Amino acid sequence: MIRLFLLVVILTSPAIAAAQSSCANGTLAIDANFEGGRLDHCEFSASDSVELTFRAENHRVSDAFAWFSFRIAADDPRNVTVKLQFPDSYARFWPKLSANGRDWVRAPEESVERSEVGKSMTLSLDVDESGLWVSAQELLTSRFYDDWLLQLDGHYDLDTGVIGHSRQGRPINLAKSVNRPEAIILLGRQHPVEVPGAMAMRSFVDVVMGNSDLAREFRGRFMLVIVPLVNPDGVALGHARHNAGLTDLNRDWGPFTQPETQAVAAVLDQLESDGVTPRLMLDFHATKQWPTMIFYTQVPEDDTNPKLFASNWLGRVDGRIDDFEFKHDPRPPSEQGNAKNYFFKRYGIPSITYEMGDEVDRSAIIEHTPVFAEEMMRTMLEAPPLD
Repeated sequence: MIRLFLLVVILTSPAIAAAQSSCANGTLAIDANFEGGRLDHCEFSASDSVELTFRAENHRVSDAFAWFSFRIAADDPRNVTVKLQFPDSYARFWPKLSANGRDWVRAPEESVERSEVGKSMTLSLDVDESGLWVSAQELLTSRFYDDWLLQLDGHYDLDTGVIGHSRQGRPINLAKSVNRPEAIILLGRQHPVEVPGAMAMRSFVDVVMGNSDLAREFRGRFMLVIVPLVNPDGVALGHARHNAGLTDLNRDWGPFTQPETQAVAAVLDQLESDGVTPRLMLDFHATKQWPTMIFYTQVPEDDTNPKLFASNWLGRVDGRIDDFEFKHDPRPPSEQGNAKNYFFKRYGIPSITYEMGDEVDRSAIIEHTPVFAEEMMRTMLEAPPLD
């Protein structure tokens, strides 16, 4: 008898769990019935071999890739072959493994074989009765955000609250400091799969909310407006990019057809009513296109206020970091309804997409993110105050 699923309630949020697939053949059992789980089809090809199929959440996903996350257990210790198939997408992510759903490691190179065309990968996994979690990225679901919000709410300079609800009724949470004339807007997890961006955002916020002289001076001038999880439905359901309304939220800035972006837009309107002006927006994401980091910014000709913020900020960072590669990619505004375009067009401020690489070393995020946060604060403090 395989005791595979007894820990699911303990390790995932009991509030709203995504209904996903499971299968068993008597000696092996596979389950994706947990928050963030994703499995579309399961077929055993032998007693110790199984083929799993994963698809994007719907045909409207513009960049065809799929999230995967499941748990596998065997009735006795053995090596199991698991083939992951992506018939309408590609295998973007290198698998991450966990024995408890909380602590993760990258699957060893020798245990993963990718197909030449990228439509499948085959894993060789040592499993037993206690089970093994396998996921495209670490599972940072509601527990991660609940813990973070408790931490933020306990800070003397921050208050947290619910500003709205998702399509499926999950809360959209906000953390903000006391009203000041100038505000810094930080957005996270518009795209569910972009876990390294969430890691970087938490580390970044930790520094800005820290007790250093720099952080205290910064908060003395600037208001912080933080939305850690814009797309809670997508995260819970194991989506690649979309919310439960089949919409890429980072294409909904301006149209505001979805409750998640509407909730943030209402906060912006309230800030304006209160006499608060945004001065900088950072939107945390992750990317497959670069091994470490990309910053998508305005071009110098866009004349942001503060002027040339991105070049000055990232130039200062570059002067402090010589062992961590990042790319500054200035782009003119377009008609695409992403946060970067919207905030620049509405406020004329530096509006930056802060992208971590999918496979960036997690320890490097912790080591180097403080430098980006510190130099952001120094650069903004040098900006002339509003008239």
